[in-house]
Amino acid sequence: MFYSISQSRWTSLLLLLSLYWIVATASMSGSIAKWGLRDNIPTYGIEQVLDDTAIKPFAYRRLLPAIADFAERITPQSVKAYAVEKLGPYRSYVRTPSSAKGRYAFRYIVIMYACLGFCIGCLLILRRILKDLNFSSLTALFVPVVFILAFPFVQTVGGYPYDYPELFFMSAALLLALRRHWVWLCLLAIPATLNKESFFFFLVTLYPILRATASTKTALQVLGAAILSSGLINIVLKWAYLDAGGGTASFQLFNNIKYFHLSSYRQLEVTYGFVGPSGAFLGTLAVIAVIVLRAWPLCSPMMRSHIKFAAVLNIPLFILFCATGEMRNLSILFMGFIILIAYLVDGREPSAVPRSRGCKPASI
Repeated sequence: MFYSISQSRWTSLLLLLSLYWIVATASMSGSIAKWGLRDNIPTYGIEQVLDDTAIKPFAYRRLLPAIADFAERITPQSVKAYAVEKLGPYRSYVRTPSSAKGRYAFRYIVIMYACLGFCIGCLLILRRILKDLNFSSLTALFVPVVFILAFPFVQTVGGYPYDYPELFFMSAALLLALRRHWVWLCLLAIPATLNKESFFFFLVTLYPILRATASTKTALQVLGAAILSSGLINIVLKWAYLDAGGGTASFQLFNNIKYFHLSSYRQLEVTYGFVGPSGAFLGTLAVIAVIVLRAWPLCSPMMRSHIKFAAVLNIPLFILFCATGEMRNLSILFMGFIILIAYLVDGREPSAVPRSRGCKPASI
């Protein structure tokens, strides 16, 4: 009997990993075909990133380059040559010319596969979050699939290799907050901020999650420690790249004001090889509005507060500093939006507190 149960679990795990591998590779393929790793961009392309000469704020995003440099140092030359020969993306994607250059070829592959790993990890964590929140098994399985397959459409106007790790770190932070793993949350802030400095702001949105399962004092202490970890990494990075070109942020308010014109919401671009919406397309905005309006009444107070925190932070930052129509820059809202989709699919309000954790909910 024990052998039968164990075998069934291993079979389920294998099928789950197979499904998520297929979904992640499809999403990554759509992203790479659309943007490559921003090859041939003279100020913040992949070559400048790997050479550590990219302008700010791209220079701050050092996690993937560090992983690639480490892999190149420890990998035998014969293995690197074999990987470049067999896995070079320039054979399949026209937007990846840098992957054919000897100095960058192996590290290019490492970054691509690291992003794939982060994408699969994100799928698994999102599933776990939804199951912990007592959504149905099918909802927990397929809602992450829907979002990850749609993600190349979210990478409209621009897309970058650190986008997939950002999804992973935000989902991991949310799961750690739900499960009261305070120390791990503070430690996670270090690589997450090395990947992208926006994680500092995402941490603030976790307060309602922390408060739902802990006292106000504990929630503030944990949040303060995590923000301190992220803030220190931000300071170190900004000091290290003080002399790099570019600016810490690009002021885009006036460009975003000009974007409020009907023609801006009818633009198209190619995704997955076919024509699709570009920027804040009217159809995209309509779909988002339907999901939010239909799911909001079902949403738990905890998740509503999280989404409100995220909106108060992300929307002003988006308008002030983000490129017009670049939907990926609404990333602080992504976790809440995924959970709203789950509410809509389930059609009912599940428990707001992780199941089987013995966590007593607190008022928010």
